[in-house]
Amino acid sequence: MNTLELNKDVIIDLTERRADHCLSIYLPTHEYGLEVNESMDRLQLKNHIQDIRLKLQEEGLQRSAINELLKPVEALLDDWIFWRYQSKGLAIFRSHDFFTYFHSPTPFRHVYEISSGFCINPLLPFTQPLRHYYLLLISKKGVTLHKADQYSMIHMGMNLEFPSGLDAVTDYYDFEEELQGRTRARGSSRHAAAVYRSDDTDNKEKDHLLADFFRLINDAVVQLLAMENAPLVLAGVNYYHPIYRQVNTYPRLCQDGLIGNFEHTHPTNLHPLANELLTGYFSEIQDRRLTEFANARGSDRVSKDVRSLLDAAVMGRIEVLFMHRHAQAWGRFDEHTLETTLHDRRQPGDEPLFDKVALLTLQHGGEVHILDDADSLGYGESIRLAGLYRF
Repeated sequence: MNTLELNKDVIIDLTERRADHCLSIYLPTHEYGLEVNESMDRLQLKNHIQDIRLKLQEEGLQRSAINELLKPVEALLDDWIFWRYQSKGLAIFRSHDFFTYFHSPTPFRHVYEISSGFCINPLLPFTQPLRHYYLLLISKKGVTLHKADQYSMIHMGMNLEFPSGLDAVTDYYDFEEELQGRTRARGSSRHAAAVYRSDDTDNKEKDHLLADFFRLINDAVVQLLAMENAPLVLAGVNYYHPIYRQVNTYPRLCQDGLIGNFEHTHPTNLHPLANELLTGYFSEIQDRRLTEFANARGSDRVSKDVRSLLDAAVMGRIEVLFMHRHAQAWGRFDEHTLETTLHDRRQPGDEPLFDKVALLTLQHGGEVHILDDADSLGYGESIRLAGLYRF
């Protein structure tokens, strides 16, 4: 499985699977470098497996049952291709009748859990739909369109009808040099006649040719993205930007773009730059929810008490839940009697109650937002869990 499949429905399905021994393993992985060459990620998983084996033995599970439970996980250790193509994080889930794994575009902390259900806390950020955008890259080499989100970027190479001929335009005019007082030769022949042009005349013709060319690109973009409402980021040399914006008719072209000569730059290297440009776009939904929470603070639509939130989650009352990253409370909760038992420290048979609130919220169509700043809710203190009720 891959990150495209790691969404709210998949995570809910994981939490609904129950067994006597559910193994959840999280570890950071690497895409390249010494860690890959020295198989360090593989070694980390091997260490986790050894620890899990010892813990299962302590619980009294028979060796044959342990071997059967760990068999598909251990098989990954011998899959060298698997370790050559990692992302930034790996999550593995195994029970007696279930096995799957996910590559994550963000790193996980090292952790493993053995419980009656899978640990899904590190996956909660993926319950929110990814917000996508488009990157239009224009260079002398050609024109390419890419679809991206916070984590990945793909080249939209199918069904694109961008015009060709940018080289013909740019070869005639050297955009990287000043035109004033210089001679220019038409065509590529060394024997072509030299033509002198004034700066104003040359620039006007250059602008006119580029504008015509960019109109063709714009028409192709508008036709392709006719049903879209996602931002479009323009990348190219500084000279292209104002001319393209004059002919653009796509309503979500970003006011700022990526400026530079990217002729020899791989588009994936532009991905983090475009992400930085769209920081506000990615946080837009969460920022709006935080504002709604702040406006309701002090009313009966807001709670930060885990017992009250558990009761409300069962009844589908939570519209938005905010959780501090890595925060947790341990205890037991009965969905039928609404009886809650909280423990200062984890005890045998306990379940992660914050995750329980999150799961129930998601099952009833609510949103879960993970906060890195515990003071984001505006209480002036560290708040680990809070909810905004529908009613």
